Amino acid sequence: MPANKQEIIDLRGDDRDEDYETEDEEIDEEFDTANECMRKQDEDFENETLFERFAALADIIPPTRRHAIYSTVSKTLATGFSTAQFAGKGLWVVATSALLVLMPVALEMERESFAIQQENAQRLQATQAAHVQNEVTQSA
Repeated sequence: MPANKQEIIDLRGDDRDEDYETEDEEIDEEFDTANECMRKQDEDFENETLFERFAALADIIPPTRRHAIYSTVSKTLATGFSTAQFAGKGLWVVATSALLVLMPVALEMERESFAIQQENAQRLQATQAAHVQNEVTQSA
């Protein structure tokens, strides 16, 4: 019970109504705070780098799933590197073998072609010489 009449009047007076916040005002403040947070998040999102976005995925994806993804990516990359290395070595073997086997064949074919050209040139010279000889004999 209030000690005196003055306290009762103070309790009913409008003096303390200023400090009292209604539920609507609290909701408005929470809404303003939420809007402010969203604006800050939007600004942060716009300034966020790709690395920061990937780093944030670590918080979203569970560790077991992260490990499974890491394992799959690692195995895929290892398989790709192994395949590329094997293909490179295979290509080296094929290229060097081709050089060792086909180079002498190509050189021999070139030599044969040169010999045939020389024979044709000699025949042509002989034919021309005979033709010139016939002209000289017919002129005389």
